[in-house]
Amino acid sequence: MPKPASAEDLEFFERQVRPVLANHCGECHGAKKQEAGLRLDNRASIVKGSDTGAVVVAGDPATSKLIAAVNYNDDNLQMPPDGKLPGEAIAALSEWVKRGLPWPVEAVPTADADAWRRHWAFQPLRAPVEPAVRQKEWARSPLDLFILARLEAEGFEPSSPADRRTWLRRVTYDLVGLPPTAGDFEAFAADTSPGAEERVVERLLASPAYGERWGRHWLDCARYADTKGYLAGNVDRNYPNAYKYRDWVVRALNDDMPYDQFLVQQIAADRLPEPNPGTLAALGFLTVGRRFLGNVADTIDDRLDTLCRTTMGLTISCARCHDHKFDPIGIKDYYSLYGVLDSTVEPKEPADLMTLADGPNPHNVRVFLRGSSHNLGDEAPRQFLPCVAGDKLRPFTQGSGRLELAQAIASRDNPLTARVMVNRVWLNFFGAGLVRTPSDFGRRSDPPTHPELLNFLAWRFMEEGWSLKKLHRLIVLSSTYRQSSHETEEMRRRDPSNLLLGRMSRRRLDLEAMRDSLLAAAGTLDAAVGGPAVDMFSEPFTHRRTIYGQIERQNLPGLFRTFDFASPDTHNAQRFTTTVPQQALFLLNSPFVNEQARALAGRSDVQSQADARGRVVQLYRCVLGREPIEAEIQPAVEFATTGGPTTSPTVWRYGYGEWDPAARKLQSFDELPHWTGTAWQGGKELPDPALNYLQLYAEGGHPGVANRAIVRRFVVTQPGVAKIEAVLKHERPEGDGVEAHILVGERGDVGRWVAHNGQIGTNVADLAVKPGDTIDFVAVCRANNGFDRFAWKPVVRLMPATADAGSAAGGASLEVVWDAGSGFHGPVPGPLDVWQRLAHTLLLTNEFMYLD
Repeated sequence: MPKPASAEDLEFFERQVRPVLANHCGECHGAKKQEAGLRLDNRASIVKGSDTGAVVVAGDPATSKLIAAVNYNDDNLQMPPDGKLPGEAIAALSEWVKRGLPWPVEAVPTADADAWRRHWAFQPLRAPVEPAVRQKEWARSPLDLFILARLEAEGFEPSSPADRRTWLRRVTYDLVGLPPTAGDFEAFAADTSPGAEERVVERLLASPAYGERWGRHWLDCARYADTKGYLAGNVDRNYPNAYKYRDWVVRALNDDMPYDQFLVQQIAADRLPEPNPGTLAALGFLTVGRRFLGNVADTIDDRLDTLCRTTMGLTISCARCHDHKFDPIGIKDYYSLYGVLDSTVEPKEPADLMTLADGPNPHNVRVFLRGSSHNLGDEAPRQFLPCVAGDKLRPFTQGSGRLELAQAIASRDNPLTARVMVNRVWLNFFGAGLVRTPSDFGRRSDPPTHPELLNFLAWRFMEEGWSLKKLHRLIVLSSTYRQSSHETEEMRRRDPSNLLLGRMSRRRLDLEAMRDSLLAAAGTLDAAVGGPAVDMFSEPFTHRRTIYGQIERQNLPGLFRTFDFASPDTHNAQRFTTTVPQQALFLLNSPFVNEQARALAGRSDVQSQADARGRVVQLYRCVLGREPIEAEIQPAVEFATTGGPTTSPTVWRYGYGEWDPAARKLQSFDELPHWTGTAWQGGKELPDPALNYLQLYAEGGHPGVANRAIVRRFVVTQPGVAKIEAVLKHERPEGDGVEAHILVGERGDVGRWVAHNGQIGTNVADLAVKPGDTIDFVAVCRANNGFDRFAWKPVVRLMPATADAGSAAGGASLEVVWDAGSGFHGPVPGPLDVWQRLAHTLLLTNEFMYLD
């Protein structure tokens, strides 16, 4: 038996593979006809193969006859025979075989065509009935009664309450994605009056950080990115204004925009009265996805898939090529909604928004049989899904129908929308939804663990004006949320997945909370809200919150993948949690993490402590928000007073000095003080008051005024014989060129060269050197100091003194090479000192990286 396919693999099959099999293979290898005995419309037949044997080897496309046939590798077996498949179709089939031929479980035929009507997700929401429980005093919120009723029915009791400190840390992370400060802990501990928890929750809900935290959850569903993905040719792949949609989401959540309006604006803001740039930015929900090499059908499919899965938990894309095999969505229903988006255009004005507008000629489309636009069926009227609209189904009449579609999705009569959203909220508080398939509420979905609770939350959500903040208050002030993560042996045995919610599940910080917490603990977090995306990976590192980092759809940074970031290529219902070595390696070695450790150890409230003990205590307060116990203080003090590592000089140093032209020597050497990110120079602006245009960069440089030399210094680290290879270039006819010298240790000047509007070799061989010797590459201006930019990238080759003639002849690998161009760098921090290492250790503790 093949192992069950993952949701990701099944989605890949439905979107990338099934259309290829249906459109290009079904006519000869389908239910009605099987050339050579090969049928390609179900997995069992594909695995069985043709009359001549197997055609696929699951997991190995290289040895699969099917892949060889579509690649036209064999002149006698080329499929399809009327022309080779497009490259992306062949790649999809190869990837499908590599993944092990994932295929959805085949639908079981049933004589009851209306069985879906009894499915829990399609039932109308109803006024909740309070369940009877024995320990009613435990409940702090109405939702607790539903949890308690299930626990009592199974013979369990809820876990003991978490202590106040644990609850504060939990609720702070859950609502704003940042750690509470030591001051927050102390203020909450001191506030023992009634309503203390409520006051904490109100403070957090009023914070701008609330919208940033919950906005990121929504952006996962909206497959947000700042780029379009792969596009052919030399075209701009950026969405320069995608951030305006991201900022709209953050602002809407901070304003507690009612969820029904939140949805309507993201689907049809342009159709509302008096649309303006502030509301039109909401349409990024539809427009911020991939562009599929300009393929309109794929782009619309992506938008429909995101729309329906995000808002209603319906996998409508399964009906692109055929009636949905499980849910009551026919292919004609799919193309009813397709016509809505096909009647919509993206206007070029206003130029700063990724907005939509109804096209001049709203129209219905005909069904694409087997998903092919070249094989048309009946016309599909633009209208809502019959399985949701019921007897209120009417064709859309207002333009494209987008506003009517939005209103139908956000209607109180729609039983799916509120259920899906409250389940997403529950998921982000408890680590799992009441429905464990949060974007699939169809007949293949997991049933709710607490169906009456789901009904209660959805009902209450709508009754309270679709307010997310009211829903959050309801949950975080409940006894269910307050439980500790302690589990009894019986719980571990009978309910290992915590389906009954008899305790709180432990959770590791996600990427955003982890990175933002490092900045917060170090005291470097930039709390500015909104604005264009920033580069998170180039030095100097940004201190903005992670939600503002640039998301490159086609080349998602390795750090994002390592820490389980949501793929921006498609709608994401929830994130996976993995534990891999790369996570620990990043935290141990990342320059960004080291930078925060340095900043943490250098905080003024740490440095101002009178003694080592005080510093240790303050570090614990900054990182963990608590006082360390004595067993933690003493080892830390001993560690911090043992002394730290010494700092070794870097091989290449960059500076300037006074040049004595008569003696041909440097009278001084000072390192250049300012790094631009690509070059060293005297100050932030050029010309610098003291050093004029003096500048040094990877390829070369520019000298300053007369007798002020620019110097690239190499520090020898081992004894041996060196040789230098370099070409000095000056490529301007103006001026009189530059003069260059190489100075080696005590030997001084070993060569002088001049280049003007040309180039000259500056090679030197057979230089005996020892550790600590310096090799200075000096450039000075001549009589005229204008137009003196030059190129000079010396390479130092060193044959170590330990290499004898025999080994040198047979083992040239002993030679060590330093390239000034590729080795060029900005400031290089030394190793962490003992206090910085202690700070670094605290930042990597489980207490810091985990909730509960």
